[in-house]
Amino acid sequence: MELQQIVPSKTCLSCDVCCRFPDRDSFLAPVFTDNEARHAINNGADRNLFQPTADGRSARVKLQPYGETYICPFFDPNSSECRIYPNRPLDCRIYPFALMYNADETEIVLGVDTICPFAEAEFETESFQQYVNYIVAYVKSELTDKVIIENSALIGPYQETVKIVAALGKLGRALEQRNVQGKM
Repeated sequence: MELQQIVPSKTCLSCDVCCRFPDRDSFLAPVFTDNEARHAINNGADRNLFQPTADGRSARVKLQPYGETYICPFFDPNSSECRIYPNRPLDCRIYPFALMYNADETEIVLGVDTICPFAEAEFETESFQQYVNYIVAYVKSELTDKVIIENSALIGPYQETVKIVAALGKLGRALEQRNVQGKM
């Protein structure tokens, strides 16, 4: 299923938030599932751009220095475009939404990153709230559940700038079961 986007391209291309990171080892760097990384490599990406994550099923992209900050290696800072946009990973396709643990790390939640200027400005609108429902249903779908469970690196730590919009109880229980089975 192709994921519909709510943030207009013009807004994204004029923004200076996405794809830029304060440090080389940022947990916010995009995570690619094994299939996504393989697809990127098969389409010309350097395999050295990916570093394996702790889940053993995914890879975090290695950020590149750019001035005083770091950028995704697929980001073109001159045009603000993604060089792999049609094939970007789930982690990027769902942004400004983020998968993360809640504050006390007892639950996996889905939230909206208010650092995104569009999300911050539009969060209360009816159209954005309809999109929230659409993304929640997408993330809770069986296919996406499976991808997230197998690639737990997609779930980041709690962030105060992210407004929680849904608890992912079913997903959280499945991830816990996978972790227990992995320890046996």
